Amino acid sequence: MKIISVPLKENKYEIYLGKGILEKFTLLCKKHSLPKRKFFVVDENVFNLHKEYLHTFLFDEKKDSLYKFPAGEKSKSFKQISELHKVMLENKFGRDTLVVTVGGGVTGDAAGFAASIFMRGIPVVHIPTTLLAAVDSSVGGKTGINFNNTKNIIGSFYQPKFVLIDTNFFSSLPEKEITCGLGEIIKYAYLTGQNFYEEVFLAFNYFYQKDFSKTEKLIANSIHVKAEVVSSDEKETGLRKILNFGHTFAHAFESELHFKIKHGEAVIAGIICALYLSREKGFITEEQLKKFLYLPKQIALPSSLKKLNKEKLFQVMLSDKKNRDGKIKFVLLKNIGEILLDVEAEKTEVFNSFERMFKTI
Repeated sequence: MKIISVPLKENKYEIYLGKGILEKFTLLCKKHSLPKRKFFVVDENVFNLHKEYLHTFLFDEKKDSLYKFPAGEKSKSFKQISELHKVMLENKFGRDTLVVTVGGGVTGDAAGFAASIFMRGIPVVHIPTTLLAAVDSSVGGKTGINFNNTKNIIGSFYQPKFVLIDTNFFSSLPEKEITCGLGEIIKYAYLTGQNFYEEVFLAFNYFYQKDFSKTEKLIANSIHVKAEVVSSDEKETGLRKILNFGHTFAHAFESELHFKIKHGEAVIAGIICALYLSREKGFITEEQLKKFLYLPKQIALPSSLKKLNKEKLFQVMLSDKKNRDGKIKFVLLKNIGEILLDVEAEKTEVFNSFERMFKTI
C-alpha cells in the first residue's frame, strides 16, 4: 500500500493507494479517530457491480446507512443535494456522522459538497472507484455541482479526512472510463517533465489492458503531482491554476454537449486545443506541436465534438469561473514542464484552435 500525503497548512490528510485495500477502511477510520456513525453514499452502478465486495469489506446494509447515488452528470444538481440532505435529516445525522463517498467524480463532488454545507460541515472520506476520480477529483478538496448548464459553478473547497483508492475497482471500468483517467494523467505529463511524459507514453497500453500492477506507480506519481500543487495553493489563487490545462476548453465542450461527453474525453480535446492555441500564440514551434500532439492523438474522441459551433463554445468560455475582467484566461504550454498562466487570446486565435482540433480528431 502506498501512502501519499497532502500536506496542507490546515486539514492535511493522506491518500492510501493499493490493490485490495478496501479491507483496511475500518482500521484507517480508527487511526484517524473518525465517527463510528457512517453514511455511505454509493454510486448505483458501483453498488451493482461490486455489491459482494462492498458488503464484505465496507458496510453492512442491515446496520449502516446507505444511499444509492444515481449515476451520471445530471446528479450534480441542487435537486440531488436536497435529496441527500433530506435523508441526512430523516436519519438525524449530525457532526458525529462520517459521510463516505464511493464512486466516481460525480458522487465524490456532489456528496462532498452536501457534507461541506450540512450543519456547516461534517467529516467526509472519499473512496474513488474510477481512474479519473483517483488521480483528479478525489484529491484537493474541490466539491461542487453544475448549475444552469455550467460545469462546477457552485461548490466549495472541503478537504476529506482521508482518501482510499483500491485498484480492484478499476477492473470493471469500460474503455471510455480508462480514457477519462488517462486524460488527466496525460495532463500531468505535460505539467511535470520529460521523464514523466515518456513514462506515460510507454505505459499507455497497460492502462487499457487493466494491468494496474504496471501502472500503479504512474497513478501514484499523478496523485503526488496534484497533491504537491494543491498543498502549495489550496484555494486556486496561483500555482493550482496549472491544473486547468485544457480545462477551459473542456468545460465548454461538456456544456455544449449537455454533459453527454465524458469529462476525460473533453479534457483530451481541450488539451489538443490548448496545444494549438500555444502554437497560435507563438509559444511553441510547429515541430514541438507535432511532438506534443502525439500522445493525445492516440485516443479516439467522439465525433460529436466536430459538430460544435465555435461561437457558442466561445460564449460558454466567457462565463468560465477562472476569468477576470470579462477576459478568458488560458493555461498554455511553452514546453513540457513549462506552463504559462492567465494568457489572453484573440477570438480568431481561439477559433483557429477549435478548427484545428476538429480536423485532428
